[in-house]
Amino acid sequence: MVTGGYSGEAVISYKSASTIQNNLDPEQYNVYKIDITREGWFYEPSGGDKIAVDKNDFTIRDKGEKVSFDAALIALHGTPGEDGKLQGYFDMLHIPYTGCNAATAALTMNKSYTTGVAGKAGINVARSVLLFDHSPVDTAAILQNLQLPLFVNPTAADRALV
Repeated sequence: MVTGGYSGEAVISYKSASTIQNNLDPEQYNVYKIDITREGWFYEPSGGDKIAVDKNDFTIRDKGEKVSFDAALIALHGTPGEDGKLQGYFDMLHIPYTGCNAATAALTMNKSYTTGVAGKAGINVARSVLLFDHSPVDTAAILQNLQLPLFVNPTAADRALV
């Protein structure tokens, strides 16, 4: 199971990973929780020191044995788990994983791209305005186009953190 991440959403990832681990049958599955952080990718066995993940093949060494994984259960919110980066990495290594593929994750992580593609596909989407930090905001024009109450969301919050 992969958890953590490079954004503030890591806190939610850890909660998701705990919930998943508490509900997996240890008689059926050997679960290794891999924590991805900016400081590195690690497995931490109970009562042991952190073990670095070999990113060349996504393996660890546990008790002197090389451990390869049959699949990756992605319980990571934000980047690199929700934006397609981790999925692309697993695709290159031919490791199956849970969730959508890299292209779908990359597309849906960016709200502007998602609504653009969905709208072109004939799916009803809410009216929206895309704002850029380098352009002035005309609040009156926005409120004329949209109506209150409205929802404000970053297009791709993790993009700046990559």
